[in-house]
Amino acid sequence: MARRSWLGIVRTALLCWAVALVACGDGDDWQPGTGGSGGTAPPVQLDPTDFTYRLAESTAELVLWTTPATHKVRDHERAPETERSGLQLSAARNEFEPVQLLLGPASGSVTATIDPFPDLGGGQRVELSAVSYESGWSEHLTPLPSGGSIPLSGDQPAPLWITVYVPTGAPAGDHVTTLHLAPSAGAAIDVPVQLRVFDFDLPGEISFATQLNVSISDLIPEGGGVDDAKTLLFEHRFTPKSVTWPSGFNWNISWDNASSSNQCEILWDEPDEGDQYSIGWLAPRYILGEGWNGVGFPNAMLFQFVDNSTPRPADFCGISRGDHYGTAAYNAEWQQFLGALETYLSDHGLLEKSYYYVQNEPQNDEDHQLAAHLCRLAKEAAPQFRIAISEEPKPEIAEDAGGACGYDIWIAHVRAYQESYAWQRQQDHGEEVWFYSLDHDPDPYFNPTRVDLQGIHQRIIPWVSWHHRATGWAYYDAGRFFDGSQPTIRAELLREGIEDYEYLALANQRAGGGVHPAVFVDAPADVTVDSVASGLTSWTREPDALMALRYELGLYIEGSRDTLPVLEVEGGRPRDAYFINFQDPTGEPTTDPLVVDGNTYLKIGWVPYNNDDLYGWYGEFIDDGGIALYGYDNTGGYSEAAKSYVYDDYGRDNLFEFALENGRYEVTVGAGRPAHGYPSDPHNVAIEGIVVIDDEITTDGEPTLERTVEVDLVDGSLSVVAGGRSDSTGEYSYTFLAYLNVVPVD
Repeated sequence: MARRSWLGIVRTALLCWAVALVACGDGDDWQPGTGGSGGTAPPVQLDPTDFTYRLAESTAELVLWTTPATHKVRDHERAPETERSGLQLSAARNEFEPVQLLLGPASGSVTATIDPFPDLGGGQRVELSAVSYESGWSEHLTPLPSGGSIPLSGDQPAPLWITVYVPTGAPAGDHVTTLHLAPSAGAAIDVPVQLRVFDFDLPGEISFATQLNVSISDLIPEGGGVDDAKTLLFEHRFTPKSVTWPSGFNWNISWDNASSSNQCEILWDEPDEGDQYSIGWLAPRYILGEGWNGVGFPNAMLFQFVDNSTPRPADFCGISRGDHYGTAAYNAEWQQFLGALETYLSDHGLLEKSYYYVQNEPQNDEDHQLAAHLCRLAKEAAPQFRIAISEEPKPEIAEDAGGACGYDIWIAHVRAYQESYAWQRQQDHGEEVWFYSLDHDPDPYFNPTRVDLQGIHQRIIPWVSWHHRATGWAYYDAGRFFDGSQPTIRAELLREGIEDYEYLALANQRAGGGVHPAVFVDAPADVTVDSVASGLTSWTREPDALMALRYELGLYIEGSRDTLPVLEVEGGRPRDAYFINFQDPTGEPTTDPLVVDGNTYLKIGWVPYNNDDLYGWYGEFIDDGGIALYGYDNTGGYSEAAKSYVYDDYGRDNLFEFALENGRYEVTVGAGRPAHGYPSDPHNVAIEGIVVIDDEITTDGEPTLERTVEVDLVDGSLSVVAGGRSDSTGEYSYTFLAYLNVVPVD
């Protein structure tokens, strides 16, 4: 079974909450925490307004306020009442870090000028960008030269982004510069900008892999070149599919090429082409960084399938493939090509970073068998050349009857990922898992593709990936994160998350672990990660809390504190016993109040989470009354709590949150329906990341399930995930959720 952490996570903004961190600063002067002497030190309170507040430098004509960059501002938002002075940000060396300032609403315009940090050293970059809205969400960044003008609006705040790059060699500690604002009406304003430089460097080569389908030619700025586009990607910690564009190792370039001196017999690296177009020149430049940045991209897809239904070309070196399995002659030629490519990569030091993307999303058993066949062909010809497939690890491929063969990189859709089998493959065969997202991924999953969702959907990906031991993320249309050669806010926040992964890797190493955590083993940094993200559907929605944790993590890495930080959020409901009956609030049972076995039950249906009730659901169809359904079985021998239930008619996984004061609780969950069993629909329920009903079926003889678990709540909200895809059937299945009993444990 997969490791299950006892730690909860932060998920929603609650009406009354405070962030507790181990030995964090007081917020007013950003002094580092004192740390502890090992273990987890007593938490102290950090007011969330340390990150969202009105600036004391505001004037009657122009209100200034700030909130974390991960908070995508809506055009209707206004400044909070809490007030502090200046802007604060923190970063390691070799890190980019943004902070945002909101101006107004107000009329007129503002000219913005920012000074460099006096003692930060050469190589620093302090860049300004004006922000525009899309569908009411802050999204588009327009570079603003120092001294540029920002138009204001009386209807919405005007966001200004400040992005700082801290160069290697910059002195650690506090640095201050000044942002000068000159409104068209009213007095000039000077805003102090304080930067805390942590005493460590982010590595040049990032640890979290990406595979992003983006047109490099579209990223070339006016008057620029290919290096500019690839530097833009590299500095955003992104790896494009076409690392070596405008050439590559595709079969029609490096093997079946009429220009080759010995076509289909030798690996041809285009020595007849000019450097800018020759794969022999481009590969070491962009994979190894030779003559470019000295580092290169962290991984490189060399070539891929023809299209989703065609893994290999119909004709290769004049030989017809036949069906997708290939004729003996075709396969022999294909294997000769792969073997020659592996030798070339090994001889030139390119093999470790390179991989071949074999097949995309096999749909059925026939596709699974083909994936296994192609895996065997590749491994026989080039055993050290990594191969990838966009599919979650599954026995239908890896344990095919024709011969066992596993892919080095499994790129799993977040909604299809099956952890127990994936971890077994990773442990036994050293394989990797990356995640990928699709445009229609619903709540409670992250979806970084949408403009109309908060920025935490971008930033949380590496945190969730760490928890599940995935080491990368892929997306098929990354061009939408850019406006031409200009990154959007979503691109910036994806970079923030990837850099967060480096913080986790460095913290894990300081505590005695590795760069990546191992499966089936508790890594030191898990205590930090699991307090933010304990599953694919359970992760913080609160950017202020994440900022607080990341700051303390930086202090730990540099040695200013002795313990890994753990985030705690206080809930808005007092510690007590609570009993919840999942039912149609206006249907059966109609008894009000509903008392079962002496306990009074709250009647809760498919209500979206809201801060008034301090409870509710996140899910794909919770607002659709034709899918989010209710049931009541008037069957003798069962309590009223067991007779009523809620269920998703599509079997999707849905997240229920119940705000609650932290502490240890005994939680009992009831599932199933008394009327009859569902032997073909395994039930699944997880509480605070702990699986309590694990792919269990019900029968007519035993139509209901009841399970109890003790949890340590640290995030101010009890999390219950019900339903989802069954590990045993591979399909979405019904989970009838009946009741939840929550009792404090001393």
